[in-house]
Amino acid sequence: MSLTAVLLCCEEETKCLLFVTLTTCSLFVAKPTASFPSCIPIFQKTNQFEEKSLPGKCFESVPFMDFTYNEFPISVELNTLKTYFDLKQCKLPKSVAKTFNVNYDDGDGVSDVYQPKSLRHLVLDFFLENWCDNPIYTDIPEQKDRNYLLSNLDVNLPLKILSLHIRDDFFWRKCYQHRWKTLYYMSYTYPCYPPRPAAPLTLSCPRRKGKSVTTKKPWLNIYMERHLQEFIENLPTAEYEQENIQANVLDICAAYINQLEINYLQPSMDGNNDHIPLDFILSNLPELRTLRLTYCTKTIGTQFYLGCNTMSRRDANILAKGLAQCHELVNFCFHNTNLQPYQLGLFAHSLDKGCHHLTALSLEHCSLGDEGIRQFLSACNKESFATLKYLDLTNNKISSNGAYILARVIKNLNLEKISLRLNPIGSDGAAAIFGILDCLPMRNVDISGCSITDSITLLFINFLRHNRSLWYIDMSNNDLGMNFGKQLLNSIGSNRYLKALDLRNTGLTLEMCNMIKVILKKNFKNWD
Repeated sequence: MSLTAVLLCCEEETKCLLFVTLTTCSLFVAKPTASFPSCIPIFQKTNQFEEKSLPGKCFESVPFMDFTYNEFPISVELNTLKTYFDLKQCKLPKSVAKTFNVNYDDGDGVSDVYQPKSLRHLVLDFFLENWCDNPIYTDIPEQKDRNYLLSNLDVNLPLKILSLHIRDDFFWRKCYQHRWKTLYYMSYTYPCYPPRPAAPLTLSCPRRKGKSVTTKKPWLNIYMERHLQEFIENLPTAEYEQENIQANVLDICAAYINQLEINYLQPSMDGNNDHIPLDFILSNLPELRTLRLTYCTKTIGTQFYLGCNTMSRRDANILAKGLAQCHELVNFCFHNTNLQPYQLGLFAHSLDKGCHHLTALSLEHCSLGDEGIRQFLSACNKESFATLKYLDLTNNKISSNGAYILARVIKNLNLEKISLRLNPIGSDGAAAIFGILDCLPMRNVDISGCSITDSITLLFINFLRHNRSLWYIDMSNNDLGMNFGKQLLNSIGSNRYLKALDLRNTGLTLEMCNMIKVILKKNFKNWD
């Protein structure tokens, strides 16, 4: 007998079938007998039964209600359930399905009324018990049967089998929450414009009719990304084997990895500061779009030794080799790792050679220094990083000399946002950056905490009068003073394009900052 025929027979032999009508908040039990083949209301909010809803039918009260066979892949709010039903007379779903943690005191206890399972549920339970040996999901014809299977399927089954047969978003969301006890997930994007609220867990889609369309990221992808991240972060260097990684991880996860975040790596215990090779893993992720990476160590504990948080020469060569294979990489962030100047040259060459779609490059808190900037840019030519839109060099000990070097190179790019936050470039370095902005389609500049003084006042005022591209400037945490504020207030009205200017902690009064904000609000009418 086929699977379809078995399930149809189950429907004919149903002994007790629950229906929940969400619009009327009523519960019915169907008893297909010769005398009463009708639906009978069990319990309503008023605890009274009205014959108007089902005229000509016979009614009887059933003292105990079994919700364990609900087949809707959603959860009901506990307060809603309390409103319409007496929880002392309900049997709630199991923990593997939709669980309500309800505790109530009953001196006599609630007797568990025996309700025999229908043949349909017995068949589905058999499938669940033997699902690892005979995975059946798409062959099940009825959606309600598939929902029952997803609600009760063990989330601890082998990941390879689950990923091959189940794509349902509800199931993988449940798996993610069960394993990591949260639904939190960070989707990293690099906006180039003044802050607008961005929807989490979204992937950008092509524009249609002038509007941006987004779709939700599948929970299967989110689960696989977190699974691979956890595997890499907890893998000791001595236990690294390419064959095992290929068979146990990459063959299962690789096709679903769009974003990879590595927050720490395990260093080797031989004192060489080496970490697991990432070139093999990166080269086997064909759909990788976003990579966030650091070589710092967080879980070494009492085995800490000097240098375990640094990147060895072997690590640099292997990572450069892996980056050259990331042909679909769009966003790359390397953060909180001290980098040597020669390493910057390796990375620049690899990114330019292999990542032809790179739009966002972030090297945050890496102590590059002026020499690191020089080495990185010396590996580039006029055609390098043609697609780059966002450059973040936060807290890298870049001085005014480094800013001069940077300004000479980025004027050949099509950057829309640059961040030099927490670098002591001073007024001279800021002047070098402002001097080349007219050559770029720049929208956003962040030079907060850069030791800028009021000596930049005249240059900045003159720049605002002529610039037609900038939308947002962050100059907070610089010693600009009241004179800067007064001259800015008198001239900022001539700029019809700037939307926001952050002047917190710059020596300007709160009243002066608010007046500047009011003037800039008028420019939002010109928002493209």
